[in-house]
Amino acid sequence: MAAKDLFQPAQIRRAVAQKAAISPFVLYPAVLSGLGVVTGALFGFGGLALGVVGFGAATAVTAFATEFGWRRDEHAKNILMQATRKMEQRRQHVISSIKQELAGLDLPLAAEQVDTFDVKFSTFVAVLADRFAITELTYARYLGVAEQVYLSGLDNIRNAMIAQKALGAINADRLRQRIAGLSASAPERPALLSRFEGFNSTLAQISELLLLNEKALTQLDDVTQRLARTKVERGMADSDTESAIAELHRQGLRLAEYASQ
Repeated sequence: MAAKDLFQPAQIRRAVAQKAAISPFVLYPAVLSGLGVVTGALFGFGGLALGVVGFGAATAVTAFATEFGWRRDEHAKNILMQATRKMEQRRQHVISSIKQELAGLDLPLAAEQVDTFDVKFSTFVAVLADRFAITELTYARYLGVAEQVYLSGLDNIRNAMIAQKALGAINADRLRQRIAGLSASAPERPALLSRFEGFNSTLAQISELLLLNEKALTQLDDVTQRLARTKVERGMADSDTESAIAELHRQGLRLAEYASQ
């Protein structure tokens, strides 16, 4: 399961169930039960074969109930934190490369967004740590959602940088002058118009990428403010904060989808 699909309750339960199903405490007794079935099919279901089948099945079911029930939150936290650590490692690598390349590009808003994402994410983490213990499942889930949004925003900035580099090969002013000086029937006019349309399309793509990031930053602000006001009971935030984190998750998915196009 991709990290971007992992941070909502239904996806978490599915991931935990998958982890529980392949636990050695579940898998080995299940295999033993299967061997008992094979043995019974080949040599008849005597007392030994039935005993092996029953013991293996009962042990596997009990172990699965333990892994998916009693240890569910522990498994969920481990799964989420592992995914979050991977995103954090990738984010640090992306930030390092972006900052070096941005210095040579005319993208002031993108450069500003790199710093803004860092400040707002750090603020969110600080407020989150005040509200929940880092050992709680809600902490891991909220942190993962914010990390996903941060990383997807950086991917959008990187895509905007690539697009800006492509624009560097086009002298738009010169292109505009050439088009203006041509007659409507000039043979080179269609090619120049196509080139100019491509230039404008790339400009629009850069603007859209950075606009999506601004919306994500606003949503991250909103979640941070709601989290600061939330009433925490038994490791759970109130419905207002849960609604905000769900919207932040959706925003992160939109960012990730656009960044991958």
